[in-house]
Amino acid sequence: MSDMMKPEDVAGVPSGHPRISGPANVWFYADFFDARSRADADAVQEARTHHEGLSARVLESGRGVHDLLERLRYWGAPSRGELRPLADAFARHVKGTEATARRALEKRHVATDAIREDRAEGERLQKDLAYLMSADLPEGTYPLTASGVLAGIDQYVGHEQRDLVPAIERELSPLESARLARAFPG
Repeated sequence: MSDMMKPEDVAGVPSGHPRISGPANVWFYADFFDARSRADADAVQEARTHHEGLSARVLESGRGVHDLLERLRYWGAPSRGELRPLADAFARHVKGTEATARRALEKRHVATDAIREDRAEGERLQKDLAYLMSADLPEGTYPLTASGVLAGIDQYVGHEQRDLVPAIERELSPLESARLARAFPG
């Protein structure tokens, strides 16, 4: 330690620990630490946006459902016939997620509450969508019901991205994630 810095000045730093001290050294190392800080921030951002394996497949499938929703919403309340492709895509997405991600996470006994809620919400939304396509709703209530079901599906996909994808990346090994990604229907 230098004369300018004593071990007792910095809590938790053991004596003899090499430290940068003094104004000359701080200026000398400033570019190095700035570059390292920027690289760390870039790595965090990359980790948040770059997904591989099963998480990438779940996100890709969810984006497909979201894109269909956006196309339907663009033109206002969709007709019952226009909902069929969305119902099929959403059913494939829920089935694929159930067959791969949820089962793999349940085997590890992690995120069980999120998995249970995700499963229940997916089943409920599939029933709501089937009801919306087949039920004889009063004239004025169909647009509101359709809007509510579409918003629920969009929120479901967002919750998956927020809860399920991080659990996949945290709990599954890259090898298992890649294996399950190949098994993901789609």
